[in-house]
Amino acid sequence: MPKNECCDSDNECSHRKCENYSKNTKCNKSNKNTSCCRHSKNGGKCGRDGKDGKDGRPGLDGKDGKNGENGKDGKSGRDGKDGRDGKDGEDGKDGEDGRDGRDGKDGKDGKNGENGKDGEDGRDGRNGKDGRDGKDGENGKDGKDGEDGEDGRDGCDGRDGKDGKDGCDGCDGRDGCEGPPGPHGCKGEQGPPGPTGQQGPTGQKGPTGQQGPTGETGPTGQQGPTGEPGPTGQQGPTGQQGPTGQPGPTGQQGPTGEPGPTGQQGPSGNNSILNIADFYGLMSGEDGQPNDNPDAIQPGYPVNFPKPAVNPFGSIQRAPGSNFAFVLPADAVFEVTFNVVVQNTGELVVVLNGNEISQTIVGKSGGGFIVGMCIIKTPRGSTSILSINNPSSAVSGGLKIDEATGALTQPLSCHLIIKQISV
Repeated sequence: MPKNECCDSDNECSHRKCENYSKNTKCNKSNKNTSCCRHSKNGGKCGRDGKDGKDGRPGLDGKDGKNGENGKDGKSGRDGKDGRDGKDGEDGKDGEDGRDGRDGKDGKDGKNGENGKDGEDGRDGRNGKDGRDGKDGENGKDGKDGEDGEDGRDGCDGRDGKDGKDGCDGCDGRDGCEGPPGPHGCKGEQGPPGPTGQQGPTGQKGPTGQQGPTGETGPTGQQGPTGEPGPTGQQGPTGQQGPTGQPGPTGQQGPTGEPGPTGQQGPSGNNSILNIADFYGLMSGEDGQPNDNPDAIQPGYPVNFPKPAVNPFGSIQRAPGSNFAFVLPADAVFEVTFNVVVQNTGELVVVLNGNEISQTIVGKSGGGFIVGMCIIKTPRGSTSILSINNPSSAVSGGLKIDEATGALTQPLSCHLIIKQISV
């Protein structure tokens, strides 16, 4: 079989590569005889066309040339030096107090030195040129048409193109120019005190200041020794009479005198109180103790005074079976007094025969004692019924009568005292 012509030598077949071999050259296929066969001189039949040789393997791509290295960055310009801080002016010496001499002038502060200019940044170095791409390997030649029989050998791979040379390194950039002035530096720390200045001339005497406030009175000094008596002066004129002095203390009681003669007996006087009663109730919040008014007294309802069941002091008695209603004789005048301890704001009124007597209303804002006192007269004819009520016009919620709890160990009491003073 003829040697594949895409390689120059056997040694090159394993190294060389034809880059576009598979695209542009197809060994033997492009040279296939498609026309009528040639007749031999002897008039024999034309031999069959030899089979096409197999396509050679595509050559490997040539390697890309390496990129040139980037040029090195130019060096940064040096920072300008900071300007030196100006020296602080020395303080003038304080002048001695001469009748309030003038103070020496303070030395002026030195100006702050300006900061040095910042150096400009160095220019960036140029990028190195890219290395040239390696040349493409030549395409392998088309293989000759093989004779009839065995297939032609596969074409050898083309050699790899040589790597392009690395680009040269870019030159270093030049040092940058000196930068513009930097911002004004911060004020330097205060320098040490300067040497004491020379004493200034004695100032002129200042004007006299205003008088200061009067100081507090000092403690009283000890009494000096008594001087010798002076000569007796002439008697002065008689003064005006002074005011009357306060009465002197009462003198001791004199001895009891002898009894006088017995006088004549006077007429018999009338008794001012003809009848009396004291009804009461007891209230406690403790278990086992009485509470005669446990519930709030609603508007229009009476207070209970259930004790005693029978009045031992006179004919004024309670209505049969009642804890709050009391029977008064007809056509008589009575003094009525009552007191009740309550927990909330409220009022009480005397009710006679079912009618509230408005002039008898008493009350209290907040808890405490409600005390009432009045004079009433019962009508003629028949007995009257009296009670002490929460007024019918009172707010809802009722009047709560206080009861003993906690530190109050004994029940609290409420009283209704009735005195008949005339008939």
